[in-house]
Amino acid sequence: MFRHQDKNMPPENKTEVVSKSEDKVLEKPIAVPVKTEHEILKDLMEKNLKWSQIIYEQNRKIHNKLMWTAVAGWLRVILILAPLLWAIWYLPGLVKNLQNNYGFLGGRSATSTAAGTQSMEQLLKILPLDAAKQEQLNALLK
Repeated sequence: MFRHQDKNMPPENKTEVVSKSEDKVLEKPIAVPVKTEHEILKDLMEKNLKWSQIIYEQNRKIHNKLMWTAVAGWLRVILILAPLLWAIWYLPGLVKNLQNNYGFLGGRSATSTAAGTQSMEQLLKILPLDAAKQEQLNALLK
């Protein structure tokens, strides 16, 4: 994520080349501050705390996303299963009522059977049949 300069490296014997003229080359040692073990440990602990805070924030965000993903998953399941369960529970009764009232899908309705018998009687009266043949037709149709 972020990079720190490594300040905890042990000091090396560095020298700086200083030339005042072409004949003479002088070497002058560079002064590097030396850290004690206590300061090094303190820096390491601070870095550790910073990284821990960053990781904690990432974990908190991931946890929230996972929670909302789970909630959305359950909502999808409910939105799919609720209408199916409702249909399984109420649909057979509704279909029976529709069959009885309107006479579709092989069901007989009260109005259609009464109207059917009246229309058959009218048809039999119209046809030139004697009484015995009309009785035979009524027996066959019932």
